Amino acid sequence: MTPVADRLALIAELMTTPASRAAMTGKELGRNFLTRTVDVGFALVRKYALPVHWLGVVLSATVLFIYARLVALTGRVTTTGALHWPDVPTPCVLALWHRDAPSLLVAFARRRPASPSVIMIAGDPRGDCLALLCRLLGLAVVRGGSEARGWQALVELSETLARGACIIITADGGGPARVAKVGAVALASAAGVPLVPLAADCHPAIEESHKWDAARNPLPFSSLNIWLGAARKFEPFVDRESIDHARHWLQETLNVNGSPTDW
Repeated sequence: MTPVADRLALIAELMTTPASRAAMTGKELGRNFLTRTVDVGFALVRKYALPVHWLGVVLSATVLFIYARLVALTGRVTTTGALHWPDVPTPCVLALWHRDAPSLLVAFARRRPASPSVIMIAGDPRGDCLALLCRLLGLAVVRGGSEARGWQALVELSETLARGACIIITADGGGPARVAKVGAVALASAAGVPLVPLAADCHPAIEESHKWDAARNPLPFSSLNIWLGAARKFEPFVDRESIDHARHWLQETLNVNGSPTDW
């Protein structure tokens, strides 16, 4: 194992508790009945009708790619905060809330960082379409989330960091919304790279209030605002207290500075 992989393994061990996230129900994770039903439906289609699943994935991703390009061409992107989009440190970890991902992807379609960009996307069936869309937009993809494979995905991401990549992680991936998981701070600390908190919003937008993250989707001719906080580096974590402190810092930073009303 590499030194970074060793540090990630230590963090994973420190964060292991008897009441692990794997035992949490969809409701506890912030997913409503409709969202959980759709998740089950996607899983059944991928398991028993794989060609149909991938046909739907390709068609959906293609339509979303064309739409993202249209919004990027007609929209206006502005930046607030300590840094200017897309001039971010290289390498670095970008952490944002899941609800902000659609706006960020449109910003990527408009202009993306000069360094290679890699995004972490959940390995569930719902993530297949998003993964293909991100690849069409020029991002590399590593599959994994808050499930068991998440730590292995972080090890894969650390290898791309060593090559100068910019890593994008939704801090609350999988839910509950606006509650930071440990992944982003763990990766930044273990790899010794800056963590940059990021928020993205758009006006006008279609808000999916029925979804756990209440995602906001930009419309053509939208105004998109990317907020970038100051880059922060963490010392290698050696106990759970330091991990929780960093995680709470990220959560508070995104919840306070990432609010559209504060821009």
